[in-house]
Amino acid sequence: MTARVLGSVATGVAGVMLVSALAVSASAQAPKSITAGVYTKAQADRGKETFSNNCLDCHEADRFTGPAFMADWNGKALSSLWDKVNSMPEDNPGSLKPQEYADILAFFLNIGQFPAGEAELPGDAAAMKGYWVEPVKK
Repeated sequence: MTARVLGSVATGVAGVMLVSALAVSASAQAPKSITAGVYTKAQADRGKETFSNNCLDCHEADRFTGPAFMADWNGKALSSLWDKVNSMPEDNPGSLKPQEYADILAFFLNIGQFPAGEAELPGDAAAMKGYWVEPVKK
């Protein structure tokens, strides 16, 4: 083969590799539905305990499930709910550890009958932007 042909082949291969890398990068950063199992059952259990110890005096757990929950959060990034939860308790906002707030969100997802998965919901505000709320499809 000539140098020109080899150069064209190399350019083509490099282009395919770049497009593939961009596609993988975009899919890795694509928002993930909470219906895809974004928390673990163990995390939800911890969240239930944290909620009971820190939130139950002012909030009933059923407030975070069902049609009312979906009316407030459907179509929004989970970061919206994260921000709301992190503003609690009202007398000491942000006093829990970030992972404890994530555990509480996992508890809400669990009681809302969203499926659990293999990985825990991270206690990270930026990561919460990578998840969105939508109803479980039946």
